[in-house]
Amino acid sequence: MIDITAHVTGILAPLNLSVYFNSVPTGATIPNQYITFLEIDAKPALEASDQEYETERLIQVNVWSKANYYQLVEDIKRLMESAGYERTFEYDAPKQEGDSHFNKVLRFAFYDEY
Repeated sequence: MIDITAHVTGILAPLNLSVYFNSVPTGATIPNQYITFLEIDAKPALEASDQEYETERLIQVNVWSKANYYQLVEDIKRLMESAGYERTFEYDAPKQEGDSHFNKVLRFAFYDEY
C-alpha cells in the first residue's frame, strides 16, 4: 500500500505550490494559492479468502485561491488522472464572509493494490 501523503504531494509537485495534507497554512502570510488534501474514505475493493488485495481510496483535494483558479484546477485534474486517479466529484464551495480565498473541491478515487 502506498503512502498517500507522499504520493499526492509528489503528483502535485510540478505545480510549484504549497501542498498541505489535512491542514492549512499557518503564519502571518497565507499564500495567494495553495492546495490541501485528505483521505476521506478507504475501503476494500477486492477481497478473497479473508485477504484484501485492493483498496479503494477516496481523496479530496481543495484548491484555495484569491484569483481565478480555472487553469490550476485543470492542471490538478490532468496530473491526478495521469497518475491513475479517477475524478468522481467537484464543486465550487461558496465563499462566506471572512473567507480570504475561493475554494474548489475535487474528489478522486484511487485503487491501491497490495
